[in-house]
Amino acid sequence: FLVQFKSCGQPLHCAMANFSDCGKHCSDPYCKQQDLLPFDCDACGKAFCAQHFKYEAHQCKGRGDKDRRCLVCPLCDEALPWGDEAAIFEAHMASGQCKPKKQEKPRCPVKGCKEKLTFSNSCNCGTCGLKVCLKHRFEDQHDCVPPTSCRRSVGSTFITQLKRLAA
Repeated sequence: FLVQFKSCGQPLHCAMANFSDCGKHCSDPYCKQQDLLPFDCDACGKAFCAQHFKYEAHQCKGRGDKDRRCLVCPLCDEALPWGDEAAIFEAHMASGQCKPKKQEKPRCPVKGCKEKLTFSNSCNCGTCGLKVCLKHRFEDQHDCVPPTSCRRSVGSTFITQLKRLAA
């Protein structure tokens, strides 16, 4: 498919579209693949293909300045520097900067129930004194054991609750 244009008296021949001038070649010395949408490394400024754009893939010298990875302490959710996890966590714990976050809200003691007990979705059973979720508030919905006497009720309720939590 040739088209002739006359410009300045001489014919110009135009062929099919050729993309040889589009994109860039990968800067990796063993790749040199031409890529239409190359990635420019923000550390070294070179252009790379999709396989070599990561810092590790092209052994980038400037990656230390741009690397923003960190470890997160599972106890206090504090950001820690990247490196050997065990050593860094141990040093963090030994430094005294690790302050564990607040304990989670208590859960319903009924076996199989995972409901968190909050102010608005819990109640104390009038018979046994056990704090349960609203789904298990009725006596037949949880292991309700009424106390035998007033003097023993405080201790027995506490022991009953401990036994239920341990089960």
